[in-house]
Amino acid sequence: MSEARMDINWAPPGPVSEAFMRSMAKVQIINGPVGGGKTTTAFIKAVRLACAQRISKGRTINIGDGERPVRKFKLAIVRDTYRQLHKTTIPSWHKRFPPNAGEWTGAMDAPCRHRLHFLIADGSVVDFTAEFAAIGDNSVEDFMRGFEPTAWYLNELDLLSRDVFTYAKGRWGRFPDMSEGGPSWFGILADCNAPELESWLYRDIFTKSAAELKMEDTELFIQPGGLEPGAENTVNLPPDYYEAQSKGQPEFYVERMIKNRPGYSRAGKPVVPEFKNHIHVAKADMLPIHGLPLVIGVDPRTFPSAAFLQRNPGGQRRVVDELQGDQNMGPRRFGDLVAQMLHDRYPFVKPDSIKCVVDPSAQYGKDMQDDESKSWLEIFSNRTGLKVEAAPTNSIDVRREALKKPLTTLIDGDPALIVSPHCKLIITGLNSGFRFKKLNVGGADRFAEDVEKNNYADICEALEYACLTDGADVEIMERKGYTSQSLLAARRMGEDRSSWDADPLHR
Repeated sequence: MSEARMDINWAPPGPVSEAFMRSMAKVQIINGPVGGGKTTTAFIKAVRLACAQRISKGRTINIGDGERPVRKFKLAIVRDTYRQLHKTTIPSWHKRFPPNAGEWTGAMDAPCRHRLHFLIADGSVVDFTAEFAAIGDNSVEDFMRGFEPTAWYLNELDLLSRDVFTYAKGRWGRFPDMSEGGPSWFGILADCNAPELESWLYRDIFTKSAAELKMEDTELFIQPGGLEPGAENTVNLPPDYYEAQSKGQPEFYVERMIKNRPGYSRAGKPVVPEFKNHIHVAKADMLPIHGLPLVIGVDPRTFPSAAFLQRNPGGQRRVVDELQGDQNMGPRRFGDLVAQMLHDRYPFVKPDSIKCVVDPSAQYGKDMQDDESKSWLEIFSNRTGLKVEAAPTNSIDVRREALKKPLTTLIDGDPALIVSPHCKLIITGLNSGFRFKKLNVGGADRFAEDVEKNNYADICEALEYACLTDGADVEIMERKGYTSQSLLAARRMGEDRSSWDADPLHR
């Protein structure tokens, strides 16, 4: 065994990291900003888990002073690419466990292996093996078959696919062999930066409550953002590290990598950049308030969608529910879904206290799918039992501003629009899914002029219609200089947007 000394004297860099160290869940994930000490925390956690493993039955090890009981542990460390594995992960490992300690094998751009022995206080020896590898261009299934570890360390989990997480669960706990008693703990350690809001990690882990995760034997530990007073690991960083990191960086980077807030994808430009997840999403699910009228905004397009909104006496808009049908669902079936929602969630709201508005185009033409004699609006109205009106306008700039304005307004110190956290489609849409698609062209980032057509666009446009129901359209159009004639026409007919865009009087 090498004479090299390993510095494993270590203290958690903050209370979140300390809680992570205490966890015994099968899946343990620590999330934090860049520089939060997550990687080192996960490495030390793996070693401590190895030291707590049961002694292997019928096995001993000689480290130069006779046979000793042995505790076996094998950690499979996975990254997305070999470049990142050798650039970041392995150097971080070598700060604590230098390559001349134990047995180090491997080369650049290839898998590596480090076998170490730790003599612990009870006289037993921990036989610890770390195997480093990257997915690269390999099939996840084929790649994962090559491992039979005690546990996995999925480094930068937000950069790995859902399949890596899935297959890891199928191959944990394979070492030591059950003939030796097997492992006393096995599972997954992982770290990550704040994920994109459309990612599997956000959807499957970050949107679940602690109680829901506990049912899956999973714990998520979230460090404060780097600019917050409780930021972790700052004693190991240069002064004003996060302030310097923030300067000149694009918003998506600062939000996710420094402030540690799940953020929007770089696949497109958000239509509503005014929406801020930490400001406009309520801390807990909001229930409908008895005695307040209900507004339902409806978009009937590819994924028919409805946004349910209440406005309290102070003027705050409260988005309390959302509903989306399957692709190309007709007005009859979608109307039945809305009627069921009203029955289940709003039995105390009388129909005459419900204002339901729909995309004006739904009142024209006949619906060939459900009823050739009636429009989408008429069929939907009949199925819900509601008086359904066309929204006052379909002007893109007017309805978009009707949504954006309350996002930039405070009422008695509170945001003028707040969304219940269970409205996940609306939240994801306003953060990232409702977007102008990024064009695949060289040079500076360029984006399409039209909104990307997806289910997030449909639910967010339903919310836009809901925000037009309190006269917002009149105020916006008057401020923008619309003529009284065009304003009256829009209020009466809910014109198609093409006529608005073509008429210079509307500008």
